[in-house]
Order: sequence, then C-alpha cells, then structure tokens
Amino acid sequence: MSSDLQSAVELIRLNDYTTVMIVAAVTYDYCLTFSREVDYIWCRSWTWVSTIFVLVRYIGLCWAILGGLIGSTFVPGPVRVSTALILVTFWGFPIFLAAADLVMIFRVYAIWNRSTRILYVLLFVFAAQVVSSFILTGLYDSPNTYLLTSVVQVDKFSFCNSFNVNLNTTLLLFGYLFPRYVLSAMLVVLAIIPTLKQAVEMHRATKQWQPNLYVRQLVKDGILYFLVNLINNVASTLTAKAVTNEIWILFLNVVIYITLCPIIPRFIISIRELYDRDGRGRVQGIDTGFGASSQLVASQDGTVSAIAFADAAPGRDLVAEEDADKPDAIQLEARGGSTSRV
Repeated sequence: MSSDLQSAVELIRLNDYTTVMIVAAVTYDYCLTFSREVDYIWCRSWTWVSTIFVLVRYIGLCWAILGGLIGSTFVPGPVRVSTALILVTFWGFPIFLAAADLVMIFRVYAIWNRSTRILYVLLFVFAAQVVSSFILTGLYDSPNTYLLTSVVQVDKFSFCNSFNVNLNTTLLLFGYLFPRYVLSAMLVVLAIIPTLKQAVEMHRATKQWQPNLYVRQLVKDGILYFLVNLINNVASTLTAKAVTNEIWILFLNVVIYITLCPIIPRFIISIRELYDRDGRGRVQGIDTGFGASSQLVASQDGTVSAIAFADAAPGRDLVAEEDADKPDAIQLEARGGSTSRV
C-alpha cells in the first residue's frame, strides 16, 4: 500500500470514529435529558415555547446524526439516497439555527424588560440573516446547480462525498457568515450590559455583588451560545477559504455537532427547572420558559430581587390568565406582598 493510499485509509477510519463519537454523544445527551423533557415540556401546558423546543430538539437531533453519518462508510450510497440525506441536513440546519436564534432573541428581550426597540432591532438582523441563509442554501446546496455528490471508492472502503462546484466564497462570507457574526455579537453584548448595570445597582444598595439569579443564568447561557456560534462560524469560514486541513475540519465538526445540537433544548429546560426549584415557584406551580414575558419583583428595600420568565407569547394579558388560574401565568409576590409589572 502506497503512502498516499495509507493516509487516505487512515483519514477514512478517523472520519468513521468521529461519526460514532457524534452519534453516541448526541444520543446519550438525549437519553440523559429525556425525563426532564417529559417533566418540563410534555407534562406542562402547551405553549409556543414548547413548539420551539420540539423544533430545536428534534430537528437538531436529526441534523447532528445525519450530518455525522454523511461522508462516512456507514452511508456508502447510492448517490440518490446520499443526496437526499445531504439535502435534509442542509435545509434542517438553517431551520434549527433560526429557531435557536429566536429563543435567544426573546431572552434578551426579557432581560431588557420587554423593550420593543431592542426586539425590533434584533428581529431585523435576524430576518436579514434568515433570508440570506435560505437564499444561499437554495442556490448553492442544490444538486441542480452547484452541489455535486458522488460515490468514492478507496481501497475496500466506499462512501459518498459531496462538494460545491465553483462556490463563491465571498458571497458566502458576506451574505451568510457576516450577518451571523453580527447577530451573535449583538445577543451576547445586549445580554451582558443590563446584567452589569444591575450588578452595579445591587452593589450600591447592598454593598454586595449579587446579580439576579435568573438573569445570571440567562447571561451564562447567552455567553455559551455565543462561543458555540463563534466556533461554528469560524469553522465555516475556514472551510470556505480552505485554510485548514481535514483533521481540523473533523475536529471542528465534532465540537459543533455535540455542542450546538443539545444546547438550546438544555437552555429551555434549565430555566424552567431553575424556577421550579425556587421556593415561590414550587408554591405557585408556575411554568416558565425562555423569556417572552418578564416580571420584576421588588423587595421590601425597593431593590430588584427576582425576575421570572414566562413562556407566554408577547402581549398576552398575564393578569387575566392569572385570574383564570392558568398554569403558565406569572405573578410573583415580593416579600412585602407587592408586585411590579413590566
């Protein structure tokens, strides 16, 4: 066996190992969180947040598994089957990202006390990014235009390989990746700013640096989401510019698949679980989500002591729902018995 052939065989085996790693990791995470999904999603009143959870949970799961399998010897062909799987992953990814970004946008919207100005700015950037991603996906990831799929035979190994012919990397970078960089940066910056402001105000009032528990959780989630998105965007940039080798591409793919797929479902479950563990949450039986609505609660000394995030749609009358004894309404009582609505 020549050295070139041996290197190719070793790369194929390494690719298969990473495929097994990706499928095992995302499946294991699904099994770990399934009981919590049942408790905090399926056993609660169904809301539009629950619908978004299902989108990011199961589209992301299918995208990660199929994306890991494509290009490995586990999918040796034929070309028609491989092309169908590739199209599913290529179209599932922008849908998954759109739902994930929407979750983070409404979290920032809640942190900023439901500021419509912040919401409109984020939705404008979000819409521009979604439109560009769908246009570029339809243009370059179509077998009728630039996408070419073929069966490759190396020694005794057979697998399907796909690549874009005459890909316009400049259009990809500025039409797709640049809006993603901008949106990711805006989400993390707008999440951090009010947290720092709240921490300073809390220090002035109590002489202690104690950011709000729920805001702190959302900000940590936002920073983690930014880092995962940054890795994904950098990997896409390096791949488009062909400035890295196959080993690094495999490594980056593993990191992207096993982090980006489970992160948003875990965010939604964790914020509900966090509030459910809170004493007031258990007493009131309040079902929380990712932040389409927010409630500030003032303590006896007038400082902000808690912020809750309900899985209610923007503009819903939470007072009326509370009077109707709806389980997803938000109504927290401060220590002094008063409430404040935002």
